[in-house]
This record gives sequence, structure tokens and C-alpha cells, in this order.
Amino acid sequence: MSQFVIQGKKPLKGRVQVSGSKNAALPIITATLLIKGPVEISNIPDMGDVRILIQAMEDMGVKIDQQSEDCYVFDASGEIQSDLTTIKGVNTIRGSQTLLGALLARNREVMLPILGGCRIGSRPMDIHFQNIEKMNTTIENIGNRKFFKTPQLKGTHIYMDYSSVGATENLILAATGAEGITIIENAAQEPEIVDLVYFLNKAGARITGLGSKTLQIIGNSTLQPIDYHIMPDRIETGTFMVAGAITNGEVHIEKCSIQDMSALLFKMRDTGVQIDIKGQSTLTVTMSGRPKAFSIRTMPFPGFPTDLQSLVLAMACYAHGTSVIKETIYENRFNVVPELRKMGAIIMTDNKLATVTGVDQLYGAEVECPDLRGGAALILASLAAEGTSYVHKVNHVDRGYQCFEKKLQSLGASIVRVEEEHDDY
Repeated sequence: MSQFVIQGKKPLKGRVQVSGSKNAALPIITATLLIKGPVEISNIPDMGDVRILIQAMEDMGVKIDQQSEDCYVFDASGEIQSDLTTIKGVNTIRGSQTLLGALLARNREVMLPILGGCRIGSRPMDIHFQNIEKMNTTIENIGNRKFFKTPQLKGTHIYMDYSSVGATENLILAATGAEGITIIENAAQEPEIVDLVYFLNKAGARITGLGSKTLQIIGNSTLQPIDYHIMPDRIETGTFMVAGAITNGEVHIEKCSIQDMSALLFKMRDTGVQIDIKGQSTLTVTMSGRPKAFSIRTMPFPGFPTDLQSLVLAMACYAHGTSVIKETIYENRFNVVPELRKMGAIIMTDNKLATVTGVDQLYGAEVECPDLRGGAALILASLAAEGTSYVHKVNHVDRGYQCFEKKLQSLGASIVRVEEEHDDY
């Protein structure tokens, strides 16, 4: 287990490049199961969850050839295993969920284990299962596993009870291999879903309604091998935007997607952060002094992203006045609050509402990452704090960021990774 030792009060300055999107790469990698032939995917981020999925795909029977640091060729021409309960690592990451839709479309059966991921809320799979079942699939419970089988997936008209990103992706993959037309209403609109559809359509799928709440998929298309470049990671972009602001720095962020950052961009400008945009892929964040207090409410895209909530919560700790943060997506997003309090933060929580009274200064402390984004928030808070912080269990953060401490070091941060002899501190 690793920890970060961080010496705070160092303004971040310099240039940083955004890696490929983890949340786009995972479903696109699983989508290669629908294509028989070599598929080259570039801009794949090198991080924990992605490495686990790539290894799982290889264990399932996919031939994988790494061309460079961020480029892989996936060839699913051979026999692919349907029993995921025997594949190491699948049950440890939530990003493996789209294997269900892809494998059902390809093999017409799947044995699925209970899936893991961050403990930020219940994130039930029921909405996946209920709608997959409507596509002519039977589901059998076998202990703590589920067995899915279909003679042939059938297109149908689906209305989703809520706009689940994972369920939308699963249904898109299943519908691409189904017989007939599938219409998905109240679909999630996140940019990562648009990237998945771009990938599938480039390979020969027939999907319309990109970026809208209603998708139409004409199934049974023959998909052809293609080359594809993964979109930039908007959550990493947001992380470095907050990092520049919270440390009173000047950070130039390159290779990002400006159009995906509107919610955070406008909110940060409201707090007094200066943001200069150049073209569609470069922006500069400059800040001096404490931000103004603010209010946010997390919502599905194009609303404020839940994955950035913990990060702006850390920024609110330094704001002038009282900020109010409403979390509407995951009930356990405030797991980071007790750790921020150890640093001197004044935060009151009531169910899914956090009220943050800003202070002039946080102070270094020993804290523990509760999850991926909460861990990133503690790192940013530590960078701005007075003194030295020891951030434990940073393996959570490694799951979602590529070379995080190296990128921060390049901006002038005093952050060092230290291997711990045991988990307790």
C-alpha cells in the first residue's frame, strides 16, 4: 500500500497534458468483443482499472498487442470465454459492467459475478438487468452469481427509470448485436457515451441520437476493424483546474476537451477563478487569494458531474463565506468529509447536503483516501495546506489517474510516494 507525503503551500505553475478518459476507454475496450479482427485503440490511459480490464480481456481469449505506452491492438477473432466468474479482477472494478452487453451480443450467454468499484453508494445493477431482460434474455440466480442467456437478442423500446451511464452503455452494446431496432429513452448523455457511439458507428454500427436522451440502434450490423483515439479525460481536466485554483497557481492544461467542461468552468469563474481558453483543447487557470463561496448541485450531464464534487468540496473549505453542496447521484460521496475535518475544515453534512464554512487555512494531517475522487480531493487540499500531510491508501487514486504525482511534481508540487509497511497508521 502506498501513501503520499505532501508539503503544502506551493502554488502550482506550468503546463500539464490530460490523458485519455478512463470512463470512455473501459466501455470502448469491451466493445472490441463485437468486432472480429484487429482493432487499434490509442490514447488509452495507463491506470489501475484500465490495466485490470485489459488483463481480463486477455484472460477471456482476446489477443492483445501493446504498440506503445497508450496504444493497444485488440483482436477478438478467436473463442471468447463467457464465464466471468473465473476471470481475475473482473469483480474488482465497476468498469467491467459493459462486458455483460458485449458478451451477450457476441456469445448469447454470460455468467456474471458481483462487481466492485468505489464505495460511494449502492449503484444497483437492477436497471441493467431489467432492461437486458426485455431484449429476450433469461436471468438465473446461481448463488451470488447471475447467468444470462438468450437464443437471440431482440430489439425493443426501452424507457430507463433514471439516466444510468453504465446501463446506457450496456444497452447500446447489446442492441448493436440484437435483431431489429432498439430505442432507448431517458438515456444518459455523458460525453463518454458519445465517444462509445462514435467508436461503434465508425466500425459500422447504425446508432442515431448522439448526445440526446433518445437513442435509436439498428442492430445486427457487421462491425469492421478500425483505429480509434480515446477522448480526453474531463475529470482529470477538472482535477487540474481545481488544483491550480486551490493552490493560487497558474496552470496551463493541454489536450483537454473544452466543450465537456462547461459546468465546472462557469462555476469556477463565479468564484473568482480566471480561466482563459485557447481553441478547443487548451485552457489556463489562474487564481490569487481565496475563492468566493458557491453552491452546486450534482446532476447527470450536462449538469455538474458527481465525479468532481469531492474536488470542489475541498476548494469550498478555503472559500470566503458558506458554500452549499447537494449530492444527488451517490449517497456516500461525503465519505471524504471526516478526513477533511482532520485538516481543519468546517463541514456539516445532512443526508446528501454539505454546508461548508470556509477557513483561511487548512493544516497538514494524516488522512486516508476513502475512494478515488475523495482521495484526489485530499491530495488537492494537502497541496494548499500549511505543513506536511500524509495521505494514505492512494491506491484508490491510482485507479483513476495516470502518473498523478509526476504530473503534479512537474507543476512544482512537493509530493512523494512512499510505500507503507502495513495498512494501519
